[in-house]
Amino acid sequence: MVVVQMNQDHKIIGRVLADDVISDLGHFLLRRGMVLSPWHLQILKIHKIEYVVLQDMEAPPLNIQIKNVFKNNEEVSNLYYENVMEIKSLFQQAISREIPSLQTFMKPFTPLLETVIKGSNILLELHHIRGYDEYTYRHSINVGLLAATIGKILKYPNEITMILGKVGFLHDIGKMKVSHQILNKKGPLTDQEYGEIKKHTIYGKEILESIEGTEQALKIGALYHHERLDGSGYPHNLRGKEIPFLAQIIAVADTYDAVSSDRVYRNKYAPLEALNELVKDVYNGRLNGEIVLPFVNHIMNGYMGNKVVLSDGRRGQIVHLHIDEIYRPLVMLDDGQCIDLRKHRTIAIVNVFS
Repeated sequence: MVVVQMNQDHKIIGRVLADDVISDLGHFLLRRGMVLSPWHLQILKIHKIEYVVLQDMEAPPLNIQIKNVFKNNEEVSNLYYENVMEIKSLFQQAISREIPSLQTFMKPFTPLLETVIKGSNILLELHHIRGYDEYTYRHSINVGLLAATIGKILKYPNEITMILGKVGFLHDIGKMKVSHQILNKKGPLTDQEYGEIKKHTIYGKEILESIEGTEQALKIGALYHHERLDGSGYPHNLRGKEIPFLAQIIAVADTYDAVSSDRVYRNKYAPLEALNELVKDVYNGRLNGEIVLPFVNHIMNGYMGNKVVLSDGRRGQIVHLHIDEIYRPLVMLDDGQCIDLRKHRTIAIVNVFS
């Protein structure tokens, strides 16, 4: 168990309570075993709770996790882990004097990308990988696979879907030029540090320009994947249709994987909460609904019928998802009772599995 002060939000979201939380007035607030969400933090702050006791979350080694996550698909398990290790080496070479060609970059990733294009749905499993070991390289792989999946959902031909996969795969290569101390900082970034992080989009375009065989689409994805429809993005504060549609697709894939993954400065969102964050970004005018909503519906359909563990220890399966509050579905409990989590706000989903 670990005690965390309430002024450290980034260390609390996604963590599991080790003790019940009771206010100074004796009001029961949250039950032990609940996974803390941003909504729970509001309750704690309203009641002026100063600290919470959380369960330790030491993640097993990455290779063991990947083997367990893809235990029903040994081919994907081997491909994924080999990709992480090989891509780490290639990305680091990208800022050296001997820069690999695009063909060299794509050689380890292409077989994994092709399994997704052919119909292997591994996206739900990716969320179960915990910790932030090799995050930059896993994130690159995941965004490539997600971008290709979005291409399939939007019914693009295979050759376009392959390009989207490549673009997603190399979208963050510019982070190789950003200080590791900044990328791995656990606390809040200073304005200067955040300014340096934002330069990774420009660095990415520059690196890709130096790689033999690079297509224009890859440079566009690297440079513009943090632009947002309302002009709040970077590096050029583009708005609406000024942002290439390809970059808008990468933005959705990038955002989804970022909130679905443990980061050095915060824990990942629960699976359905991650989808909810995408929908909120559509309502807030940041992401394109023509991309987000078909993608969210696709993932939602994948979760229908999946088993869940609730924060009060009960188990069941998802029987209906609400697009306006995705993370509060209708659940059929193992005892046959139905519970609508929209009406039971203190209960949350701890885990989703097939």
